[in-house]
Amino acid sequence: MPRLFVAIDLPEAAKDAILRLRQDDLPPGRWPRREALHLTLHFIGNVPERVARAYQAVLRDVEAHAFEMRIGGVGQFPPDARPRVIWAGVDNTAPLRDLHDEAGRALEREGFQRERRRFHPHITLMRFKKPMRRGLASRWISAHLDFQVEPIAVGEFTLYESQLTPKGPVYTRRETYTLR
Repeated sequence: MPRLFVAIDLPEAAKDAILRLRQDDLPPGRWPRREALHLTLHFIGNVPERVARAYQAVLRDVEAHAFEMRIGGVGQFPPDARPRVIWAGVDNTAPLRDLHDEAGRALEREGFQRERRRFHPHITLMRFKKPMRRGLASRWISAHLDFQVEPIAVGEFTLYESQLTPKGPVYTRRETYTLR
């Protein structure tokens, strides 16, 4: 069964800026590989191939406009406890929310059940197998609150298939959709 998600890819310059954060002192964790850096709009999960094809087709009906995306600041999940994930923030602008909502509504027409949590756009920087000590995370986060990436022109989004491997996930594009 394909494991799917809908995402916005990042340009190489944005990936370069994000990966430079690796050079700074942070306890061992798992950084995503360069090719895995993206902004997830919807995680779908494992679905039968016929459902994957239906999702792929219905996403062609998404009508959203191209926009500019800004990445800046860093934080953690969960926000008030020992972190399991360190992330770079993404401005939650109206055009980004529109794309998220439009894609979600399209998928729902084919039976997808969206998360009920509020959309919190972010780029995952690091995952920890065990929660990291709070002091280490807060010092690193405080030192990088002013992290910024040049604005990114977003003109498309992609439906990806993810295959989990011992060396991390491998992503394959199923289809890329152009924004108006």
